[in-house]
Amino acid sequence: MSDAQHPTRGERLAAWGWAVLLLGCAILLASLLSQGTPLDTRITALLPKTHQTVLIEQAEQRLTQAFEDRFVLLVHGESPRRLVADLKARLRNSASVSDLDDNSFERPDSALAPYRYRLLAEPLASADSDAWVQHGLRRLFTPGNDIDLRRDPFGLLDAWLERRLDGPIRLVDGLPAVSDQDKHWFIVSGRLSASPYDMALQRRLTAALSSFRDAHPEAQLLRGGLVFHAAAGANQAKREISTIGLGSLLGIGLLLWGTFRRGAILASLLLPVACGVLFALPLTWLLFGTLNLLTLAFGASLIGIAVDYALHLQCARQLAPEQTLTRLWPGLLLGLVSSLAAYLAQLATPLPGLRQMATFAALGLIGAWLTVRLWLPWFSPRPHTATTRIAARLDRLRLPPQATYRWSLLALLGLVAGVLIVTRLTANDDLRQLNPSPAALIAEQQRVQTLLERPSGSRYLVVTAEHEAGLLERLEALEAPLAELREQGHLTHYRHLAQAVPSPATQQVNLDRVRQAYASALPEFIARAGLPPALLEAAQEPLRRVPLLTLEEWLKMSAGRADSMLWLGEVSTSDTATPELAALIALGDTDEMAQQALTRLAAPAHVHYQDRVATLSDHLARLRDQIAMWLAVAVVGLALLFGWRYRGLAWRVLLPPLGALVATLALFSALNIGLTLFHLLGLLLVLGIGLDAGIFSTEHPDSPAAWLAISLSCASSLLAFGLLSFSATPALHYLGLTCLVGLAATWALVPFARADTRSLFSKHSQP
Repeated sequence: MSDAQHPTRGERLAAWGWAVLLLGCAILLASLLSQGTPLDTRITALLPKTHQTVLIEQAEQRLTQAFEDRFVLLVHGESPRRLVADLKARLRNSASVSDLDDNSFERPDSALAPYRYRLLAEPLASADSDAWVQHGLRRLFTPGNDIDLRRDPFGLLDAWLERRLDGPIRLVDGLPAVSDQDKHWFIVSGRLSASPYDMALQRRLTAALSSFRDAHPEAQLLRGGLVFHAAAGANQAKREISTIGLGSLLGIGLLLWGTFRRGAILASLLLPVACGVLFALPLTWLLFGTLNLLTLAFGASLIGIAVDYALHLQCARQLAPEQTLTRLWPGLLLGLVSSLAAYLAQLATPLPGLRQMATFAALGLIGAWLTVRLWLPWFSPRPHTATTRIAARLDRLRLPPQATYRWSLLALLGLVAGVLIVTRLTANDDLRQLNPSPAALIAEQQRVQTLLERPSGSRYLVVTAEHEAGLLERLEALEAPLAELREQGHLTHYRHLAQAVPSPATQQVNLDRVRQAYASALPEFIARAGLPPALLEAAQEPLRRVPLLTLEEWLKMSAGRADSMLWLGEVSTSDTATPELAALIALGDTDEMAQQALTRLAAPAHVHYQDRVATLSDHLARLRDQIAMWLAVAVVGLALLFGWRYRGLAWRVLLPPLGALVATLALFSALNIGLTLFHLLGLLLVLGIGLDAGIFSTEHPDSPAAWLAISLSCASSLLAFGLLSFSATPALHYLGLTCLVGLAATWALVPFARADTRSLFSKHSQP
């Protein structure tokens, strides 16, 4: 090409400026790597930041703190003492845990002893004097009971602990354990020494558990905790970076080599990809302060898009060397703008992970386009004859001038697709589309929670009051309806602070009842048991001064530390309201009836019901609607733009991308695949890539070079995005599947956009 060898002075300056800018990006990347800027492995990076009330935000923060750095392991096997001791030793030696819960499962008998007279459980609370006597005699003459006749002849503390602190955890051979039918699972739990997203900690913890499994292959181990899901997500992202990124690069490299057969041409095609990544990586890292591994996995697909610009340039140069490059620049610029519009639409979403991915992709495309525009015109590699043969064969894929039945078939398929979309297309806002954890790990976590009867933190009630006494009374008032839901099987379990710390009013009622029983039942009990009469005065003496059990005292005890997550303390229900005290009621799994009942319980202003899963699902639904609106706006806007530029030929530009959108939605409708937010994001990418094909089909309708470049572009994009459909991360899988179907449909529709161009161009003026 004549103009390729003689760049203008401005072009030379721009090329050198681009080189200097890339050098700066390389230095910036080296600096970030040397500083050890951590990679972000959070699963929650894709979650939207929901706008909640001040109270709910404080509750969410407390739950996050309570669950984030905790873990629990359940181990089963022979010689449990040896297994538990070895597991704890390996965890401590790995430096992945800060402390283990060695004492938190012990009964708080000594700590609660001074308050025993204010803690009265059923059936003693409603029993008469004779029942008290009978209860005391049974305890006294039951072998193995350790009875303190001076301080607790009726076993008030034992009865309280059995009723109020009753749970699945029991001491078996001196070790805390839960039972699953005839099997005992022994508990090892604690707190992590660093963030669960710390990849070094994940490696140390995983290595410790692997070594334990290797040392005890007969033992069974169940894991629960965010750290295990974070580690699984990080490992999965690393695998997908290598498999998807390298697989895409290898597949595209083979495709391009088979077409051009020249190392210099192949290098010129991959150079924009390398420059795009070098431009995007440090700038995205700098803008967001960190880089998510999901961004790198998604960014691997950039390979299939960034190579498009170089493909059009080299195909034109190899097949039509007599023509100037200036005729390519308008189409390349339109292609960049349309692709950027598809990517940058994701910046309108409140999903931090998607915004980072969109920024990375947009910067990468800009970097690749600038490399093609400023550098590649300087180089003119020698063509290979195979390229001409391939282009000639491919150019035969044209519709004949008279192809009525093909157009009729296309119209019929379009009609069927429209009917399918209108009648069968559904939506799917399941939050699981954001969870990349393996199904086995999710099932393991759920089994741990079921055995321990621990709430997941996804559902809870928040109760507020002006003072502690009122707060505990309001918690007590919710006990009866919650207990009824549990007994009826609508609610698996629940936990609140008033179960351990009765309100002052209730404690006073209990103390009065105990004093009454000691006055009426204790003398008869001593007489019938044959105990010395002096015991009566000794047993009644502690009743004269009984301290009040407060939340502060309970939360200081080892047994009360687990309830710290339920205590919010002083909170603000709004920006201007007077601070109040607040506490959580953690809820287990619920059915629809329980959810309706919980909503009714939250009718008073001092009770708030929060279902985190439902809230986030609703938010995803709103985001899906927003993206659908952006997609519709983009289609209308682009139709107007191309109608202005191409006049009566605008349909040729729009047929491949819009036809691909319709075909993809119709296939999902036929297969009953619910449309998610990430399917719509994939459709945005299909729209951007399909527009490139439509633009060059219209700009160069009779050019074999343009058709070869379009085909290679679709094939390389299919390799890049199609591989994402094999991702184990649901979000990336949905996006990849959409692009796989949509891009295949785009390529199949391009011959229709190129059909009978000679006769049509004789009737319409060129753009």
